[in-house]
Formats: sequence, structure tokens, C-alpha cells
Amino acid sequence: MKPIFTIKNLPLIVAMLFTLNSFGQMTSQTVSISPGYTNQTFYSMNNGVLSSVSNTDWDLGFQLRGFAASILINSKNNVHLYRANKDISQWASMTAYDTTGIVSDPSYELFNSDTSWDFGAFNITNDTANAFDLGWGLYDFNTHAITGDSLYFLKLSNGDYKKFWLESLTGGIYTFRWADLDGANEISSYINKSSYQGKFFVYQSISNNTTIDREPVYNTWDLTFQQYLSLTPFIYKVTGVLSNDSVSAAKAYPVDVVTTTNTGQIFSDEINKIGYDWKAFDFNTNVWTIADSTCYFLRDRQGNYWKITFTGFGGAADGNFYFDQEPATPTGISETGLITALGIFPNPARSNARLMLDAKTGGKAELMICDVTGRQFESRAIQLNSGVQAVDMNLEHLLPGLYQVVITQGNERQVSRIVIQ
Repeated sequence: MKPIFTIKNLPLIVAMLFTLNSFGQMTSQTVSISPGYTNQTFYSMNNGVLSSVSNTDWDLGFQLRGFAASILINSKNNVHLYRANKDISQWASMTAYDTTGIVSDPSYELFNSDTSWDFGAFNITNDTANAFDLGWGLYDFNTHAITGDSLYFLKLSNGDYKKFWLESLTGGIYTFRWADLDGANEISSYINKSSYQGKFFVYQSISNNTTIDREPVYNTWDLTFQQYLSLTPFIYKVTGVLSNDSVSAAKAYPVDVVTTTNTGQIFSDEINKIGYDWKAFDFNTNVWTIADSTCYFLRDRQGNYWKITFTGFGGAADGNFYFDQEPATPTGISETGLITALGIFPNPARSNARLMLDAKTGGKAELMICDVTGRQFESRAIQLNSGVQAVDMNLEHLLPGLYQVVITQGNERQVSRIVIQ
């Protein structure tokens, strides 16, 4: 349900509390991804289902926002990616023979992370000791360009193999090429990020050589319901719920789902925190069962808190998810205490600024930049150390105006203001 009133030109924390008080009570929801799990459905906690689109018409997903340049493969559609162990200078000489011992060896296959959108299958081989290594290429700090340094084999959903080279990301344009293993039917293509303003990923069909704009605007959705590949405890295809990267969640178990609150819950920015294991298939009765004494708490893009309790699952027959949702008061949230903001310098700023913090304890935290109405422009995980420290912020993507910088660590929240010229 939407809030009865709208609040503009007030600090984010006031808007958040007002919104919580103006929501209704628990509502029962049904979200479908169609029979056979063929669709992906994007969901807003405030507005319900935003869109439900085919999840079988694309092969690769290209990240548009942030700095990770993540490239996904469509595991739902049985797309597979393998390291070719070839230098880019060997592109023209690659043949089907080069797949020998690679496509049959699990150690060469690459998968999307199921905990972060920032690590698609093409990024998963990055050198963690080199901050400029993105897996598929290297970032040049001086030119701000990423140059591809790796070659790959792609197996498409129809069983065809292609060789693939992600050449570069320069000036906001991804350039890439693919060809048959014998070099025939080579195609060069590109994606201009500026053509898809406000989106998280844009998608490419290698099979049909088409670019697909299939997502709602990034800051409008909180959850996506879909089939995806889980990497633990072993690699297999699952059906569940993933979070937008600006959303965090906590699992409460074992609890009384009616009376439990989010007090003391540990929120995580891992996108599969809700995931799939709130249900299980009973092979004796051939029905899906729902985990008892289990619910989830969600902090959405605006900082509002919600409780989600799953009540049913229709399986492949209809692809339906059934759950109850209700607002949850953010008990325990503090604006002072463990984190103290010492200032933002310079302020006003233009393209870069530094937030100085004094943290009583170290650990994972979230940095969020939003305007005074709560509209979010950036959210990323940061690592805080105990004591005084600096957090650098790139502001080049923001228009001039007044913004709020929100640091959240557990139940601790600190809000600072910055003017961008």
C-alpha cells in the first residue's frame, strides 16, 4: 500500500518514520513467475508486482550502474561459461579443438555469484589482491577504461558453443564479439550504458544478436522472484527470491512469526538472504511444504522495514509464491552511539568527497546516498575499522543539489548531509 501522505524536502529519517506509521496492516500477496518458472518477476514492497518478464530470452547481462562492471550469464536458461586459457592475441586462431579438456572439466566452468550482483560469471576469476582486476579485464585508473584480457567459451541453451571476447568498457560503452568455434559467423557488438538510464542491467541474446531492455527502473524494485543457480551447499538450480543490491534482509528462526520483531536481527546485504530454503518438497506427499517458525525482515531502498512470512509455494505447476507482508517498526535503530560522523570534506563538493567517521567497532556497513525525499542513487557495502577513518565517495553521477549520506551498521544508523555543486 502507498503512504497516505507524501513528504518532500524533509530529512530522510523523518520521512521514513512517517511512512511506517501511515502503512496499513498485514496483507497477503501472490507473486507468479509462470508455469515452469519461465519468468522473472520484479517486486516493490510498496507497490507490489512491477513487471513479470521472460527469463529465457537472454544469454548475458551487462551491469550499468556502479563500478563493478559485472557480467552475468543466464543459468536459468542453461547458459554455461568456461575459461578458454587463451591470450587475446590467440582469438583468431582458436578452434573447436581448444575446448578439449576444458568444457568437460568442472574447474574451468564459471558461475554467477549468488550473494552479490557485482560478481557475474565473467568477474569471478578476479585477482582479489588487485583492486583494478575485474576478472574479464583490467581497469586503467588514468583512462577509466577497462580492457578485456581474457577469452571464453560459451555454451548456449540450444547446445551450440561460441568463442567470446569481452573487449572493453570505454566511455560507457561495452564492446564485445563472438564467433563459431571455427571462426565463422563472427559478430562484433556494443552496448551503450547511456541508452538505458536508471536500469541495473541490460541483456544480450547471443543466439538472436539482440539487446533486451527488460528490467524496471533500478530504484523502484526491492525483490526479484526467479529461478537461479545456487552455489552452496553444492551447485544446483533453485527457485527463490533475490534482493536488489540496495536492500538488506534478516532471517528470523526459530520464532513465533506472529509476535516476533526485528529487534536484535542481523541484517545482511547478501542478495540471497531470503533465497529458496524457506520451502522443501515432500516426496512422500508430492507437495511443497513451508518452513515453520521462520520469517524474514527486509529493509527496503528508503530504509523502511518489513516482515515477510511465506505461506505457500505452487511449484513448477503455476510458479506461484504466497506470502504475508507487513510493516515492521525499526526498533533499536539509533542515530548516535557506535558511529559518529566527523564531517564531509569538501562540502559543498563537485565530483569527489571524503566522509570522516569515528566507529567504536569495526565490521561490515552500508553506505547509501539519497536525496531528501528518500530517492536512492547509490548503495554499496563498506568495511569499517575501529577508530577514525575516511570513506571516499565518487559523486560524478549526481546532479547538483542536497543529498544525504547514510551509514548503516547493524542497528546503528548515521545520517550526514552534502551539497553537490
